[in-house]
Amino acid sequence: MSSWWGRIVTAAAIWGILVAGAYVLGDSPRPGLLAVVVGAATVVVWLILDVSGDMESVRWLPQEPGAVRPPGEDQRLALLRRVVAQHLDGREVGDALYRHLVELTDQRLVMRRGVSIRADPARAADLVGPELAAVVAARPPYPRLTLDQIDRIVSRIEDL
Repeated sequence: MSSWWGRIVTAAAIWGILVAGAYVLGDSPRPGLLAVVVGAATVVVWLILDVSGDMESVRWLPQEPGAVRPPGEDQRLALLRRVVAQHLDGREVGDALYRHLVELTDQRLVMRRGVSIRADPARAADLVGPELAAVVAARPPYPRLTLDQIDRIVSRIEDL
């Protein structure tokens, strides 16, 4: 309780200094309004000091991030395996495998040949061959590819 008396006396001293300073400088201060402003400001400051004084400082300990996936697992390869399995086992043939094959083809062509299958399909068709060009040009309803066809198409993409 003694700390509160010290705070009240300090706030009153600040108020007195401000009022006296205003009179000395020739102003006509409003002591009541000035008391409200000084009181509000000191309450906010002391509240912040009280709250921050009770809090322990945060100690950030460096932690090693845990492995999200097993070491050596390639996310793209795992995704492509799931897409192929869904294509082979699914009731209906969706466009997921076709989209991934077209994306892989486009990335490989751009990286190795500087040609995009999306931007220049005629030039790219000459580079990819007839079987891969048919996959790229496929539209719904998509035919179900066999595992041998998928293997030949992926090998062709790798050869680009």
